[in-house]
Amino acid sequence: MDIRILARVITYDAEEKKILLVKNRGMGFWYAPGGGWEYEKENILEAAKREMKEETGLDVSVIKLLYMQEFHATEDSIFFETFWLATPDGDKTLNELHIDLDPNGQVETAQWFSREELSELKVFPKRLKNTFWENIERFLNDEDPFIGVS
Repeated sequence: MDIRILARVITYDAEEKKILLVKNRGMGFWYAPGGGWEYEKENILEAAKREMKEETGLDVSVIKLLYMQEFHATEDSIFFETFWLATPDGDKTLNELHIDLDPNGQVETAQWFSREELSELKVFPKRLKNTFWENIERFLNDEDPFIGVS
């Protein structure tokens, strides 16, 4: 059984009220940027920031853990995905040519989306189309000593 832990980042731009998502080459859906945790050389927050930089060119500040989910890609593989809430650090300009900085990367494009813009798109996880938006102010403002980042 192949087990992998992933760090995914939901970056929220409070000024524009948009989130940043990516899409892989040849795929018809959008998702939160992220990838595998290289636990031998980084902690999980460093993995989240590294993956964001590789896939979008953006630097972010991770605020808190939003949730985890288990995903079975095949019968022999399990992914445990951690989803971190982040805000952009400074410049929000995406890598113009969007060349994935990871030599093994598959990301074709990255784009900022409002809640309304997501309504007609296929998005994973699905909660990014509804419950995320219903709770974003609470996520940003409520202190939770159990899942915050210090």
